[in-house]
Amino acid sequence: MDDVVAALCSTPLPVPEAAEVVPKAPGLYAWWGRFGALPGISGPKHPTAPVQLLYVGIAPNGPTSAATLRSRVVGDHIRGTTGSSTLRRSLAALLTEQQGWRSRWTTRPVLVNRDEAALSEWMAGTLHLTWAEHPQPWTVEADAIAELEPPLNQAENRSHPVHAVVSGARRRWREQARAAGR
Repeated sequence: MDDVVAALCSTPLPVPEAAEVVPKAPGLYAWWGRFGALPGISGPKHPTAPVQLLYVGIAPNGPTSAATLRSRVVGDHIRGTTGSSTLRRSLAALLTEQQGWRSRWTTRPVLVNRDEAALSEWMAGTLHLTWAEHPQPWTVEADAIAELEPPLNQAENRSHPVHAVVSGARRRWREQARAAGR
């Protein structure tokens, strides 16, 4: 576990740079952001960079998944939509009011296309990434989350001090998207 945590706490790369080099391998990834970028959210400070930890994820999420760090980070989070990314949904929920973004309802809340693009731009200009290759990341995910304490993780993280802030924002965003669809 120490090697995983050390890799996740290595020098973070800005999103545009990371998108070019994230490997096609299984592992864990960590999203880091500038302090104050998300209203009401603070995470652990990076050991050497002026950013704070926001979220830790894995790819694949089990032995039957074919996902890789590259497909999950680049395909679902960086170039994906709020429909395919828990991270993007949390970011949208926390930023919609501040940014004036609009949402709609499908089987879940999603940003309208123009605002999906705005979220992608926000991520590219605000967030940084690190990762750790690991053959079975699902076996160490809970331990990594417990040790690193990322504020945006909802599963495996209910005791985090801002869990209620994030879950409340996500609930309000869901309700607004449902109301907009009526």
